[in-house]
Amino acid sequence: MARVDIVRVDTPEGNAVRGGDPVTVSVTVAPDRGWFNDTEYLVIDFIDAGTLKSEPYLVVFDNDVTIEDTTTITFKVKAQDGASAGEYYVRIKNETFEETIVSGSEDGTITVSLKLVTSKQKSCD
Repeated sequence: MARVDIVRVDTPEGNAVRGGDPVTVSVTVAPDRGWFNDTEYLVIDFIDAGTLKSEPYLVVFDNDVTIEDTTTITFKVKAQDGASAGEYYVRIKNETFEETIVSGSEDGTITVSLKLVTSKQKSCD
């Protein structure tokens, strides 16, 4: 059993992950046991909330993981070609503690929407 649990997953910008645009995600754990101590030892991936299978096409920018404090991290995630729309849980492995934690529906999920916003241009003939 892990020393901590995920208590909140949030997208501070309020956005869904859409077709290649990176979105900031914040993850908070409790209790404060120094679980987020070094980004080098964190492995972050995502699990489809419906099928509980890993989603290899959602990727975290490795150089954009920030430890806010010992209970909160933020990172950028984007959907690559092949990603499926839906809700996703966050899974984080801390290789220092050899522990893995996974968010649940009560903690918040990451929404992936592959619909791109397009503008319609009016033709003036």
